[in-house]
Amino acid sequence: MTTTVEIATVPSTDTPGTCIYVHHDKRSYLFGQVAEGTQRAFGSRKISMAGTEHIFLSGTVGWEQMGGLVGYLLSVGGAVDAAKEYTVSENVKRKQRGQKLLKSAPHGGIGVHGADNLSHILAACRPVIFRQPISVRAHELRQDPRSMSSHKSEPDWQDDSIQVWEVPVKRASSTSPPKRRHEEMMNGNGNHSHADLPQKQTSTISDPEVAGMIVERIMFSGSLNSRSVLLPRMIRDLKPTDAAFVGDRNMLRAYKGPFTCDGVEMKIPDETAWVFPEPGDNAGDGNHEETLAINHMPLPRTAYGETSMSYIVKCRGRRGKFNAVAAKEFGVKTRDFKLLTAGQSVEGKGGMVVTPDMVLGEPQPGRGIIIADIATPDFIESFVARPEWETKAIMEHIHVMYWILGTGLASNARVQQFTEKHPQIKHVFCAQDTCPDMITHPGAAEIQTKLRRIDPERFPLPKFDNKVAYPAPPADSPIELGRAGKKLQLMPRLVFDDQAMAPFPDLLGAAQSVDEELISLAERAKAEAANPEFLARVEETEKDIPNRDAEIIPLGTGSSVPSKHRNVSGTLIRVPGIGNYLLDCGEGTLGQIRRVFDAEETADVLRNLKCIVISHVHADHHMGTVSLIKAWYEQCRLDSNTTATLAISCIGRYRDMLEELSQVQDMGFHRLRFPSCPYPKDKDRDITTSQDLGEENFGLAGIKRIPVIHCWRSYGTELELTSGLRIAYSGDCRPSSAFASACKGAHLLIHECTFGDDKQDHAKAKRHSTMAEALGVAREMEARRTLLTHFSQRYSKGDSLRGATGQRAEHSVLLAFDLMRVRLGDFQKAACYVPAVQRLMESLD
Repeated sequence: MTTTVEIATVPSTDTPGTCIYVHHDKRSYLFGQVAEGTQRAFGSRKISMAGTEHIFLSGTVGWEQMGGLVGYLLSVGGAVDAAKEYTVSENVKRKQRGQKLLKSAPHGGIGVHGADNLSHILAACRPVIFRQPISVRAHELRQDPRSMSSHKSEPDWQDDSIQVWEVPVKRASSTSPPKRRHEEMMNGNGNHSHADLPQKQTSTISDPEVAGMIVERIMFSGSLNSRSVLLPRMIRDLKPTDAAFVGDRNMLRAYKGPFTCDGVEMKIPDETAWVFPEPGDNAGDGNHEETLAINHMPLPRTAYGETSMSYIVKCRGRRGKFNAVAAKEFGVKTRDFKLLTAGQSVEGKGGMVVTPDMVLGEPQPGRGIIIADIATPDFIESFVARPEWETKAIMEHIHVMYWILGTGLASNARVQQFTEKHPQIKHVFCAQDTCPDMITHPGAAEIQTKLRRIDPERFPLPKFDNKVAYPAPPADSPIELGRAGKKLQLMPRLVFDDQAMAPFPDLLGAAQSVDEELISLAERAKAEAANPEFLARVEETEKDIPNRDAEIIPLGTGSSVPSKHRNVSGTLIRVPGIGNYLLDCGEGTLGQIRRVFDAEETADVLRNLKCIVISHVHADHHMGTVSLIKAWYEQCRLDSNTTATLAISCIGRYRDMLEELSQVQDMGFHRLRFPSCPYPKDKDRDITTSQDLGEENFGLAGIKRIPVIHCWRSYGTELELTSGLRIAYSGDCRPSSAFASACKGAHLLIHECTFGDDKQDHAKAKRHSTMAEALGVAREMEARRTLLTHFSQRYSKGDSLRGATGQRAEHSVLLAFDLMRVRLGDFQKAACYVPAVQRLMESLD
């Protein structure tokens, strides 16, 4: 059996974390960070996610380390569910043909291992992630496994393939969250508001049991039928096997006894407990007075984590090679060979006892690696002082050490001394300054480059840097710089495969591959767009549209899951002189912004961000929000004079999720405002006016939300700016006359267009819109300009464009591409290029 190790991701704009993929013939494991963009990178590099059984998160637990974890788990769950559906469908056909039926291989679920607050972060996502077809078990380390005996050499976790030693490291000194100035705690009118006050940070990390039960029994229970409620039961009636809570709705704690069945006299027999429902429980269905909804139950408050995790990983040792010739000479029957290889003695010729050591070669020791995560200098001293590095039984047969480092730490003297002390180990540095910021998705970048040859005004080259700031190590150095794709075979033989690393994309070659016929089409489009008569007509028809210099940048145009060609939902609107607005924020949105803009423009985009709209709680529309808020907050803090705030238009449960996540790390929650769900927990607003927004109007005259048919609490949204510009955004939905009527005459409509017109049944079943339906909404709304986006990932390249050309003259309709930049006043100019763009995309099929 073969065991390989691959660097799946290194720090880059697309993948801010380092992920190490360990693959065994039976299963796969992840070590390191599952940051945003991980699942998309796996897809681009054709690394299978389906066999993942355990994920070992390194570093301190925070969104930077695990922002892509939920999406990764959902993708694995989707693969498991699809496999089940395929088995059922295929067995129907096989039964009809009289063939042998396929067996459904059950998935054992995924174990997620990590430090403090792992369960809290996962459970905080319960308003948006629930009832998944895959089970997840959270293993949150709270005690140093070598606290009792520093030289304990037994592994802390193992299965039949690998052994793992957990290496927790504490900060050198505890750090408190930064104190905030008085003016940061005031709202725009100078009055205190509950939402403006930073939440008081608790001094202790919460017990993970409550959060762990929610993750395992509700969110990732392995069943689509699990219920997201707790049922009331008297404490006297509880059994030791019940998963139960006691307390009020504001603070629940796990109940661990005593129990009546233990013969213990109950002092509080009439107190109510809350239990997770078991199969067959139906009490309280639909009655909110008799059940406690998990989504309304706050998690026990927690504190910032101070533990960073590293890991030592070894393969299981393997028996020596079986010598069949020797076994036959000893008179062993062929049928007994398997007994010898299993470690049993057998009878040979003349009754002699043949033992395994007589026919097996030298056993192979299990080879291993280390994943060392040091994000900041205050972890270094504790790390180098760990006892594992001096324990021979743990350190022998270690061949590679993957260093996941914060910027600048690769040159740290203590890190360098450690590498010098262990020169027999190859030390691979994976850090922002030791790895190139190369393009992670070459297919998408090459298409973008070809589109730029057609229409350079609207299709910029993605920003990248293939150079490395850290000096190249000398040839005899044990240090190596990390590159995505580099592979190592640990077992059965040690083999380094440097040829496997991801190559730099050939964008020049992609640009030169555009044929002359397409170039000619593009030249004709350029001439048409520059024709004075055409420009005069455009000027006349658009003179009443405000903010024609507003720029629309689709950051993700795919649905459901990110693919190598399209990221998931997110559209940025930049309105000069007023501000920037983001319509949905799927995983990887921040990375997409940094691919579109250079560092200076990115800072401007973040600094002037005014509002993020979350249309609904499907993961592909919001899992990038935390990273973006944190980046916005960090940018604001660079200006000591600013007290800027950011509006989040969402439902109340989403606000609650952000608040619980902010307990783990400071992401600037105290500077967020929630105009659609004001504090305290009032009923969510469908209309927010400038008066409601107060002095902090975020450049908005109002926000209008229209319920649409998709999933629970889905909304179409209209942003009306103080300039009069009206932007209507559908989110995901079936075509809605209510939405069209409420946003009548919008200057810009951005509408989902998940399916082609031949997939009407799919659109109805999934509650999405076809292209014809989206255009029908545009006509009914009388929208001045329409951008169609959110395409099914089945339309990987040009298929999604077919049928759009005939609509462009009537409605000034454009189809969105990832990283496209188009001004509101240039829609008609951009439409001139549609025939050339369509021809190019069709040539890629």
